[in-house]
Amino acid sequence: FLEVYKGVLPEYSGMTDQLASGRLVAVELTGDDAVHTLRQICGPRHVDVAKRIAPDTLRARHGTDTLRNAVHCTDLDEDGVLEVEYFFRVLSAL
Repeated sequence: FLEVYKGVLPEYSGMTDQLASGRLVAVELTGDDAVHTLRQICGPRHVDVAKRIAPDTLRARHGTDTLRNAVHCTDLDEDGVLEVEYFFRVLSAL
């Protein structure tokens, strides 16, 4: 599911290593504007920015840096559909 970031984010390799380094909890949120709502709860991807402009968000409270920013959330509605497919259908079939 992270292929969409390959070649886009310079820290792609570090991001994939971090996301694969331990346990995770995958959730599927549904409803009107679910992606936007989740992004508001997560806060900016860069922890230092999150701490300045959104101090009550998950990333501001629990992130340590851009690679270990506490939570992954999708950028776009259509990417969310792909990520749900990956976590709840592809991985569960393994």
